[in-house]
Amino acid sequence: MQFGTTRELWRYPVSSLTGEQLETAELDEAGIVGDRQWGLFDKDSKAVAAPEKERRWRPVPGLQSRAAVDGPEISRDGTAWHALPSPTADTIASDHLEFPVQFLPFGETGAAPRYDRDHLHILTTSSLAHLQALLPTAILDIRRFRPNILIGTYAGDVDFVEQKLIGRILRAGNAVIEILEPCARCAFTALGQPGVPFDKDVLHTIAKHGGGGFGVLARVVAPGRIALGDTVTVD
Repeated sequence: MQFGTTRELWRYPVSSLTGEQLETAELDEAGIVGDRQWGLFDKDSKAVAAPEKERRWRPVPGLQSRAAVDGPEISRDGTAWHALPSPTADTIASDHLEFPVQFLPFGETGAAPRYDRDHLHILTTSSLAHLQALLPTAILDIRRFRPNILIGTYAGDVDFVEQKLIGRILRAGNAVIEILEPCARCAFTALGQPGVPFDKDVLHTIAKHGGGGFGVLARVVAPGRIALGDTVTVD
């Protein structure tokens, strides 16, 4: 059954930082290649960044990350980019947050991911439209929700349609994806980011109307490549 098309593809090389939009994405057994492989840590306590829990971490989404040929890079202004790992990148982030931090790869040097998650986070334009109808004055920038794949569903479809896909198979490009569970949301959805104001009503409305989450988590069944405009089907 045709479900929609791939509208946006996102990768987040560093967890909690703003990510990058892609025209194509390679999916392997762990999700989009290069996604959420690094974290930002307190240099003294080694605690991982948690903008949704601690006020001191709230500026983190103001930093940007992208994948380059030689590895991930971060930027404070979108113009000057700094490779990871490097003292310069750590200094840029420390100045931004006003306390000492460092970038570390997850799974190495004892650095632990900030949470366990499935391979992919998928969201639809239907869900965004439904949430916008519930919050007509809210700014529902996609950066609030941090999906890997935004599926453009058919015009007029306004509903949390992902909730009906749990346990089903999606196909896009030559990749096969299994939908596992709703994506439980945290306070990150309410946080302010550059151009996006703080809005506690976003999280409250999702909790009240979202049926257990907003978007869905999924795993890669068969690796492959997906691209913008690919037809998405549901088995």
